[in-house]
Amino acid sequence: MKLQMLRDPLTIVEAKFDVARGNALYIRGQGDGLSWDKGQPLSPGFGGKWIWKTSKAKGKVLFQLLLNDTVWAKGKDFGVEAGKMVEVVPVF
Repeated sequence: MKLQMLRDPLTIVEAKFDVARGNALYIRGQGDGLSWDKGQPLSPGFGGKWIWKTSKAKGKVLFQLLLNDTVWAKGKDFGVEAGKMVEVVPVF
């Protein structure tokens, strides 16, 4: 009999924003080690998509996206429940 390792479900933020070459999107917030003071980079995906994911989130993760970790996206903070995925389109 094989034992299966249980994994925590992924919490995923997918942002659709086509940044100019040499720029990147960052995430700041609260939950799963995020901070409002210093951002974590999102990973570039395909078609102008940027991705941040974690398997350690508990409860709701509140966040905001920044261009180059300096320019805040306009509007209210975003949120995603642990184990879920959210797609956002930030406006700068």
